[in-house]
Amino acid sequence: SPMAEKQDPVAEIRSFNRFYTNIIGLLDKHILESPYSLSEVRILFEINNIGPCSGREIKNIINMDEGYLSRIVEKFVRQKILKKVRSKNDARVFDLSLTQKGQNIFDSLNAASENEIKDMIHSFSKRDVDDLVKNMRSIRSILSKIR
Repeated sequence: SPMAEKQDPVAEIRSFNRFYTNIIGLLDKHILESPYSLSEVRILFEINNIGPCSGREIKNIINMDEGYLSRIVEKFVRQKILKKVRSKNDARVFDLSLTQKGQNIFDSLNAASENEIKDMIHSFSKRDVDDLVKNMRSIRSILSKIR
């Protein structure tokens, strides 16, 4: 019966995941309209967030295949979006950071992303926005126990 299905946590989680994937797809439209993939934008985001860091640090944060990550990094270095500098702490390691060009690209993608979310929630009541944020924090808190 439909009521029994509503009680099935596996079905509910799968249903929520499909629903949320569609929302994310809509929110990532601007990235899909840019020349950068979601993985590429994610790399720029992490480097912008944590500052100069090694490829291994990025890999640990976003859990990406090392070969794929290093191909993106090399492409970005060639395009002068990232710069590689030998680490002061370990000569075997290169620190990656955004160039000015990379910073400009990141800033415009980031602004587009923020504007899209503002557009999405602007018609919600303050209470709905507060509930949404509170519930997202709750979901994150519970799911973070997976690791």
